[in-house]
Amino acid sequence: MYKKLFNKHTYLGAFCMLLLFLFGIIVSKIMNKEPLVVDEVLKNQLQSFQSEGAITFFSYFTEMGAEAGIILVLILTLIWLWIKRRDYISMIILVVSVVGAQLLNKIIKEGVARERPSIQEAVDAIGYSFPSGHAMVGVVMYGFVAFLMIQGIAGKTKQAAVAVCAAVLVILIGLSRIVLSVHYPSDVLGGYCLGGLLLVSFLYLNYFLHVRFKK
Repeated sequence: MYKKLFNKHTYLGAFCMLLLFLFGIIVSKIMNKEPLVVDEVLKNQLQSFQSEGAITFFSYFTEMGAEAGIILVLILTLIWLWIKRRDYISMIILVVSVVGAQLLNKIIKEGVARERPSIQEAVDAIGYSFPSGHAMVGVVMYGFVAFLMIQGIAGKTKQAAVAVCAAVLVILIGLSRIVLSVHYPSDVLGGYCLGGLLLVSFLYLNYFLHVRFKK
């Protein structure tokens, strides 16, 4: 049992180190004004999908990662946790994780100061570009919600379905920022990396607080 638990945490720790390493590489290249392969390969390909229908389609998903969409989902999740579970610890950690991710995103954006491909207030694209707040906060918000849902679902198939749906949603939110020409692909990738690190950290914090206060 302990060996199994150790292996699980070891793999997760290695994954987090990989995310941090990748994030560091992206930041380094941006600060040194070096081209990123992911931008050169993906940007033009994804922007080739800029038909009227595609823009309308992706605009819905970009709203899911905007502040209004995140706040709405956050409020609904808090209501659900209060009514169904009375899980005050998860409620507090969820709020702290989302607000913390948003604040950290703004701080890093000011520090890196990367200009956007274009400024579009209509799709919540103002200020600096790296990392993508939609991608970063989206990973934390929808990843945390998926984790909470999985906790109350029996059966690995249903649990996997929830995880896949959350992953697809986050991917589409990230892609929407590239298709709408308001972020570089590396902005989105950087947001995913940092968002993933924060998600794992807050899920661990949530777990340890439950163990500590619900003995």
